[in-house]
Formats: sequence, structure tokens, C-alpha cells
Amino acid sequence: MSASLSRLLRYRHSFLALLLGALAVPAFLPAEALPSGTAGLVWLLPIVSLAWLIGLWQRTNAPRAGFVLGFAYGLGLFGGGIHWIYIALTTFGDMATWIAVLLMLLLIAYMALYPALVGYLAVRFFTGGARLLVIPALWGLSELLRAHLFSGLPWLAMGYTQATPGLLRGYIPLGGVYLASVVCVAFAAALAAAREKQPIGAVIALPLLIGGFILNVIEWSEPVGEPLPVSLIQGNIAQDIKFDPAFLGETYARYRHLAEKSQGRLVMLPESAFPDFADQVPEEEVIAFTQMGIERQADFLIGMFTRRVNIKGRDEYFNSVLSLGQSPLNVYRKRHLVLFSEKIPFENIVAPLMNALIAMPLAGQSEGAADQPPFSVAGEKVAISICFEDVFGSEQIQSARQATLLANFTNDAWFGRSMAAWQHHRIATVRALETARPMLRVNNTGITAVIDHRGRVVKNLPWFTTDVLEAEIVGRKGDTPYLRWGDWFGFGVMLVLVGVAVGVSRFKRTVIERNES
Repeated sequence: MSASLSRLLRYRHSFLALLLGALAVPAFLPAEALPSGTAGLVWLLPIVSLAWLIGLWQRTNAPRAGFVLGFAYGLGLFGGGIHWIYIALTTFGDMATWIAVLLMLLLIAYMALYPALVGYLAVRFFTGGARLLVIPALWGLSELLRAHLFSGLPWLAMGYTQATPGLLRGYIPLGGVYLASVVCVAFAAALAAAREKQPIGAVIALPLLIGGFILNVIEWSEPVGEPLPVSLIQGNIAQDIKFDPAFLGETYARYRHLAEKSQGRLVMLPESAFPDFADQVPEEEVIAFTQMGIERQADFLIGMFTRRVNIKGRDEYFNSVLSLGQSPLNVYRKRHLVLFSEKIPFENIVAPLMNALIAMPLAGQSEGAADQPPFSVAGEKVAISICFEDVFGSEQIQSARQATLLANFTNDAWFGRSMAAWQHHRIATVRALETARPMLRVNNTGITAVIDHRGRVVKNLPWFTTDVLEAEIVGRKGDTPYLRWGDWFGFGVMLVLVGVAVGVSRFKRTVIERNES
């Protein structure tokens, strides 16, 4: 056998793991982005890919191999799933291509470390059935760690693949997206066991499916009030001119025209629809929107920026949503900022370097308070999130419990026509499932959508069109288990699985030692 062929065979499992990671990527897309008739099956792709990966982990006793297999899987998953960050860095950030490619690869490699850590720990400390038990727990724990470390980057958590119409979606309102991740990986582990003709696989898989079905038929919330007509305005302002002062007049004119033709009592304009500070918005625009609201008994929720001077005498500015219309003024300030773009750590040192590398409007923003209440508008209580914030489900709990509707204001134009906007849309459906609340998403270039309390898309606008989405929605009240316990329930399940796996390992070790003696 030639040296090159021998080397190729040595790395074939790593290459297979890379392909398996990429295989899971389509399942992070909603049904609207998939070929007709495939959505009902795509949720199985990550389960199949994980089952194969777990099978590879089961066949090795070398921790280094476990790490490499997990890292390769992560490269496939995150390389296929978040490569679109390159578009924001180069097309709209004017970053040099080689620097953007390097940063993209470093980010992918960083995220791939989490499944690599799962593989290392599982192979290093567990064998056989104990390893099958601990892998789902370690996977969930790694996702929780990724959601909090360095400000958090929980994109592509495996539980998102199980949203509607996945058969395991019933676990999402029970314990959130991370419990759904554990269940998804556990189902994959069961398939891996079944593939090895271990009967425990069927014993585990069947109850997981039955549990998902039973949980899915439970109504965790109940309707409150009359149907509310809502209008979501998709302005479709191109990102390369959005912050151009020369285009500002056209921006105001476009949004006012769309607002005038809207019919809802609750009308939403996207993140930074007015790309200016609130105190610089032309007075005639403020008067026009306020008068429209009073005359129609409506409220307009508009994305713009606000600023203030803090107690230290420093200027602070915020990515915000304000209400204009029949109700008293409401203001929400974005609380979870994107690291290195909206929020600059060690600003005196890092900011000059960032400014040299990338053109990012209004970088170095301030964070809003953590306990901001829902807006009281149009007879509803509306829990607000801006853009990336809706990726952090646990941070939405306090406001969502008081709310009857969820609303996300975003601008995914940064990522062009990539899959990023569709992935973000999918994430929003999980927030609706976790809280059993309808979600209204208004997006500059799309996807603007109305999502019901079961995570089903009621209506949406075509991508990159200028239009108003008209719909009716009924608010909901009542707590899901996730709203009561947050991620703690899922975390508890993970710890129990780790404890059982440790117990099984110790029992097996004791039996072996007795037999040897």
C-alpha cells in the first residue's frame, strides 16, 4: 500500500465526520427555504449525521481521536452554517478579503472546539452504554457553555433543527432549545445503538418519539382578547445606502408612504428603520406618525437610535425601538450587543484596530437595562427584542411572561442573500414555541413574518421586496414550563444523564475488578 493511500485511509473517518457535520446544515432552515415536500424529512438529517458520528466515537478508545472527530464534525457544521459572516465583513464592512477569510476560519474553528470537547470527554472517561448516555448531556452542556462564554454565540444549537415540523418539537416549550438539543442527540445515540444491534436503542428511541408527540398536543397558553390587525413594514433599504446621509430623505419618504397604506392597529418598522438618533428625526415625521396613530387608534413601533449623557458625563447611544401613536411613549434599548461590532471590549485599545479593519456604523454602543418591561400598545403587552437578541431565549423570559406577543426588529441585509436570514427566521419560530406566544418579525429586507404560538409561519413577505405584511393575531397568556424554569430544567436533565453515566461506568468497573480477582 502506498504511503499516500495509507495516509488517506488514516484520515478517512475525519473526512467522513466533516461531511456529516455539513449534512446537518439544511435542517437549520425553515420549510419556506426548502424544496417543496422536503421539510417533513429534513429534521432527520442532523439525527442521522449525529448517529453516524456517535458510531465513530463508539469505535475508538483514543481521546485524541474523539477530539479530532468532533472537531471535524464541527468544521463541517459551522463551516457550512456560518460562512455567510464573510459577506458582512467584506461586502458591507469593506474589510480586506484575506483578513475576512482568516477571521471567518478562526470563528469556525473556535465553534468546532465545542463538539471536539464532547468527543474528547466522552471517549476519555466513558465506554459502551455509559458513553451513549453521556454524549447527549455533554452536547447540551457544550451548547450552554457556548451560549454564555465570551458574551455568547449560540447560533446553530442542535435543538433548532427540531422546530416545526420536527417530531421532537414538543420538548421545546418544556425545556427550551437546549433540552431539544439533548433529546435530538439522545435520539441519534439510540439510532447508533440500534445500528450496532443493541436493543437499548429501540427502548430509548420509542419513548422519545412518544413523549414528543404527547408534549406537542399540549396547549401551554390560552388566547386573550380579540384578534388584532397588525402591519409589518418591510422597507427593503439596501445596506450599502442605508446609512448614507444623502439617502435619508428617501428612507423617510418610503416608510411614511408604506405606513400610510398600512391597515393595522399595531404597525412595526424594522431595526434602524430611521437610521438616525431619535432627537434628529425630522419633526414632521414624528408628527405625521403620531397623528396617524391617533386618528387610526394605532401604534407605530419604529427602530431608531437613542442617546443620553450618563452620570459620568459620557455620551451613550443605544439601538432602540420607540412607539408613536395613541399610546404613551414606550422606549426599548437593546440589551445584548454583538461583540466586536456593537460592543467593543477594551475600547481604548480595540476600537482603533477595529476602525482600521472594518467600516461599522455606530459601533461601540451601550447596553440597555436587563429588566425592561413589555410595551403597552394596541391593547397588547409586546415583549421587544432587536436583531441578535432573540438568539438568547433565557434573556427573553422575564419580559415574555408579562407579554401577550413577542416582537423582533431586525436587519439581516448585512448578510445579503445568504442562508443567515433564513436561519434567523428559524430561531424566531423556536422563541415562539418556548413561550407559547405569537412572534411578529419585521426585517429590513426579509424575512418579515407572522409566527403563531406553535412556531408555525402564518404569513411572510417575499425576500427583498418593498411591501406591508397585513395579518391578524391573537395574543396569548399562560406560562410554559420553559417560562417557569428557563434553561435550568434542561441543565438538570444534562446533570442527571452525566450522573447515570458515571454510575454505569463505576458499576462496570466494579464488576470487571471482581471478575479479575
